[in-house]
Amino acid sequence: HSCGPSINTIDDIRSRLISETNFDSERIDAVLILTEGLSRSKQYRMAKSFLKQVKREQLLNQNSTVFNDSSIIIIIVRMKEDIPTTCVAAVFSDVEPNDQLKDIGKFMHDHGGQPELDFSTNDFESKIESIIRELRNVLKETIAEGEMEMFLNSVMSLILLVPEDKINRPILNFSEAIINANLPEKYGPMKLRILTNLIYVVPERGNTDKYRILIDLIKCARNHRCINAVSVGLNQVKKWVKEWKVSTEQVQELYRNMHEAYAATGDSGNALQLLLELLGTYTKETASKARTDAFKCIINSINDPNVFIMDHLLLLEPVKVLEGENIHNLLNIFVSGRLQDYLEFYAKQKGFIESSGVKHDRNITKMRLLTFLQSAENQKEVTFDTIERQMQITADDVESFIIEAVRTKMIRCKIDHLARKVIIDSTVQRTFTKQHWQSLKEKLESWKANLALINTNLTTLTTAQVTAK
Repeated sequence: HSCGPSINTIDDIRSRLISETNFDSERIDAVLILTEGLSRSKQYRMAKSFLKQVKREQLLNQNSTVFNDSSIIIIIVRMKEDIPTTCVAAVFSDVEPNDQLKDIGKFMHDHGGQPELDFSTNDFESKIESIIRELRNVLKETIAEGEMEMFLNSVMSLILLVPEDKINRPILNFSEAIINANLPEKYGPMKLRILTNLIYVVPERGNTDKYRILIDLIKCARNHRCINAVSVGLNQVKKWVKEWKVSTEQVQELYRNMHEAYAATGDSGNALQLLLELLGTYTKETASKARTDAFKCIINSINDPNVFIMDHLLLLEPVKVLEGENIHNLLNIFVSGRLQDYLEFYAKQKGFIESSGVKHDRNITKMRLLTFLQSAENQKEVTFDTIERQMQITADDVESFIIEAVRTKMIRCKIDHLARKVIIDSTVQRTFTKQHWQSLKEKLESWKANLALINTNLTTLTTAQVTAK
């Protein structure tokens, strides 16, 4: 126990750590976040132990970027989010590497590993590789998730001691061992936390390594159907892609795997978004390589009950490649056609509709709504007779049809039963053409002129009032 001043508050801990460790306040605040929830005395001891370990790692990696200021803070904060405080000792243990190797070896032996790992050599990297190779025999569901997470984080902390010029292979082998571990679905989120932490601690110059780990992470999320447990979203992924300067082909591989991961969980919204991101990476010259993805994107858009506006698909180069084909003709109907157009297409291409993955009944439902939107775009009211005729429904079905249309939030209207008509308040534009942009420009210019006139009149009035006084 320290013989310094008593510790009663978090500020007491902060002051003592600043004076005793020579670390900057940013790191100290981060480690206090990590250890919060403990008693003050225990929090102080744990925080100090962690900072001593960081100092030791810095001395061992003086020429490495693994433990630079920003990555240390990120690791600490992420661990607080993803790993119980009780794991701190296991991940950043105040134990000499050789002792930690022995502890890991014993744990692996107790859980099905080889009787003796190959620690005969003095080569530290070989010892790490020996551990990673044996993970396939150890990572089994007989180990509780929390215990396995602490064990893998402990292995990770040893990998980080490998010199930067040799760390590439053990990092990728470790990542591969995790994704290949044959574990039940419930272990998926734990695997994702390990791989996410690994991305953050890879040396800053190891961009290719980080990309491969991210691919492994997404594949793991797909296999365990837990993509929504990934703590990084599309915006962060885009930021990484830019920072790591990965190739267009690698971005396409990443987006395709992310799409499959979302599709595996039934998250059609995000799955479609990733398909759109994927198609957006192709140019006119490479668009033909994405024909299958473009076809799938159109089908998914038509099938998604929450997607009604599709004109943006026509601007994608891989979709343009499909011009003249049935799938492109079908898309054009959903972009700007009416119900009757679809029914005529179905009569001629029934086989295509039934084999393409879209549902005829759902298509009719969506096309009725889209036809109604188009009829209401420039109208202040639509009669029941018009709705019955264009939507091909009975008088008894008109009210329920209007209610369902309003629920989509694509139109705002109210029913006048006495007059047998629908009063239109506003609608969403099915397509936004050059003419629509021109109309919007003219309206904005008119508003601007009116506001300028109002401002001039107010100024004149104010001046007149001041003069009168």
